[in-house]
Amino acid sequence: MPKRATTDHGEIIHFAGQHHLFPVARRDDPMAIRLASRDEVAEREVRIGWPAFFRPFIDRKLVFVYDETGGQAMTRAEADALRAAPASGPAGEASASATSPGSSSPLR
Repeated sequence: MPKRATTDHGEIIHFAGQHHLFPVARRDDPMAIRLASRDEVAEREVRIGWPAFFRPFIDRKLVFVYDETGGQAMTRAEADALRAAPASGPAGEASASATSPGSSSPLR
């Protein structure tokens, strides 16, 4: 599944529920938010409610970028850059070296 970007609160809450995650923030910076499982909460973090979690999304115009393995909040510019970056790893290299459809050069 390719990475998706969303600002839809319902979609983010649904993702969190599917992965047994809840919102947390750093005690010293309530704008430093993330989703965590029960085992991942750091000592300097506190569990928060969904309204407090979504406040930085509104104030800083964040988007939630995710795939089936996880997700994170980031700015729209960071999300666009991530989606525009070339694929990495063996599959990415193969895709980058493949020719476009209709080309006479063979695929490697």
